[in-house]
Amino acid sequence: MRGRDQQVQGLLSPSGTAAFVNGNFIEEAVLKRTFEQDEIRQVVHLAAIRGGGNASPEQFQEVNVKGTETLLRQAYEHNVERFIFCSSVGVYGTIPEEVPAGIDTPLCGDNQYHRSKIAAEQVVKGYIQRGLNAYIVRPLITYGSGDNGFPQALVRLVRRRLLLRPGTDHPIHLVSVERLAEIFQSLILKNQPQRVFIGADVAPVSLSGLIDWIHWHFYRQPYPHYLRLPDRCFRVALSAFESIGNEKWASRMALLSKAWFYECADTYRLLDVNPIPTREAFGRFLQQDFPR
Repeated sequence: MRGRDQQVQGLLSPSGTAAFVNGNFIEEAVLKRTFEQDEIRQVVHLAAIRGGGNASPEQFQEVNVKGTETLLRQAYEHNVERFIFCSSVGVYGTIPEEVPAGIDTPLCGDNQYHRSKIAAEQVVKGYIQRGLNAYIVRPLITYGSGDNGFPQALVRLVRRRLLLRPGTDHPIHLVSVERLAEIFQSLILKNQPQRVFIGADVAPVSLSGLIDWIHWHFYRQPYPHYLRLPDRCFRVALSAFESIGNEKWASRMALLSKAWFYECADTYRLLDVNPIPTREAFGRFLQQDFPR
């Protein structure tokens, strides 16, 4: 199941074959009919409007919060074995108050998307208290073939030498779609006492190092040193975008100019996720989507 404007839902039948249901996942009648007609035992809820500034407050509420509540209600009433909700580390804010952020770090909804995910998590936790076997996964910014988020934009800007990076380097943390899929698969196959997990690559990486490595992929040399700006330029730009309420560009400035990384040891220890470094997984992503 995907976003608000997607009219197709996907599910696996008991035989393991894929089936498609025409409709919108936020419509209760569609969900009720689907749960009654198919023996759905596991739910992995990925549908959302994603990213600050990509929708109105009402749309974020309708899809990310009310849609999640509708799906939870049907899952609960039909006694599913397991419900996995894909949230976001954005519940800590674009940049968490403390690094590394962990599952006990205070939540901070600094844009409409993040606030909607916090609200949706509260609904999930309410159903856990009612007895639903549910889990919350908070993925980092993802990268992988076909993705169109921050890493894709970063690669395109580096390739065109249009990225201005800050003078100070700092660590950032990403997650490959393969690692995220492993997390979901592990939670589907085995119950866990812990209910909230952070979906991340095994360790953070240097932003400047990643930029240099992307540039090396295309040109066999580091990113040009002259394409740097003093840190204060990013601070001014961030303040300007925040003052005019531009959530998308405020987030981009923050992600480029501040450190953001997370504690994910429990995820690897409890879920037996394959600890592949970002550089190795990102290299495959570059080869697939950006061949030289």
